[in-house]
Amino acid sequence: MNWIALGILMTGGLANVVLTLARAPVAARLAKTPQDVPRVAVSLAVTSFHLAMVAMSLFLTFITTVQVLYADPDPTVVIAPILGALFFAYAYLMARYRSHYLGRLSYQQWVGAAAGETAELYAQAYRERAWIVGWAVAPLALVLIARLVFFGALGTVDEMPAGMHWR
Repeated sequence: MNWIALGILMTGGLANVVLTLARAPVAARLAKTPQDVPRVAVSLAVTSFHLAMVAMSLFLTFITTVQVLYADPDPTVVIAPILGALFFAYAYLMARYRSHYLGRLSYQQWVGAAAGETAELYAQAYRERAWIVGWAVAPLALVLIARLVFFGALGTVDEMPAGMHWR
């Protein structure tokens, strides 16, 4: 089951890379005017990047939720969602409050740019799309709440019915 989720994540990641590299011709088709092409291209790249981060969060959520439902006593079931939530919270804060830094990096390093893309356009797109990365924290927080509820309701691993626990 985890392989299926990993395959979906990798397919989404590949789609993200292809869209980022091909953003100029895609934006040329989507833009209403030729002057909008750079703004649309930047918006596509940043939105795709943020959605890939949400996909990573959902993958980590899926993996840890399965372990929670099977009452895995391993401490990584708690540590992984906490670290993941911290990582995505940091990514949100960077996109929201350090967008000029991320915009400069993206402008310098992302190939496939449309003519007229600027670091300022990237910074604006990061600020406007920061909420997408903010949503990546929610599933991991729900995993931690589920762990509290299930272990609180079901008791310890030893008290659970035979065959319900992870190992």
